Amino acid sequence: MASLPHPDPAPECAIDASANRRGAERLAVLLPGTLTTLDGEFECAIEDISRTGARIVTDATLREGRECVLACSPLDELCMVAWTEGQAAGLEFTDEAALGTIRMLRWHNDRYHGQNAAAVGRMLRGWVEDGAG
Repeated sequence: MASLPHPDPAPECAIDASANRRGAERLAVLLPGTLTTLDGEFECAIEDISRTGARIVTDATLREGRECVLACSPLDELCMVAWTEGQAAGLEFTDEAALGTIRMLRWHNDRYHGQNAAAVGRMLRGWVEDGAG
C-alpha cells in the first residue's frame, strides 16, 4: 500500500545527497504525470524528483528493469524502473535531466500545489483505498 505524501511539501529544495541511493539532490514535489510503458499510458503522481530520477505513485503494474517514459511538462525523460514497492516506484533517468527543467518543475509544483492540493489528495487516497480492498 502506498503512503500519502505530506500535504504541504517543504520549501527546501536540497536534501543531503549522501542520504539517498541516487547521489543527486531530490526535490519534494507532488505533480501529476504520465508514465508510458509498452503496456500503455498511465497517470502517476510524482512525489520527488532529481536530475537522475524520480519517485512516483501509479496504478500501473511496473517491473524492475523495465523501460518507460515519464512526462510532466517540461519533463519528458526515458527512464528505467529501478525499484517498486506496492504502488510506488523509483525511476532512473537514462540521461540526466537539465537543471532548468527540474527547477521549472519545482516552480510548477509550488503553483499547482496551491491550486489543486485537494484534488490530488483525493486521487491518491482513492489509490490507497482501492489497494487496501
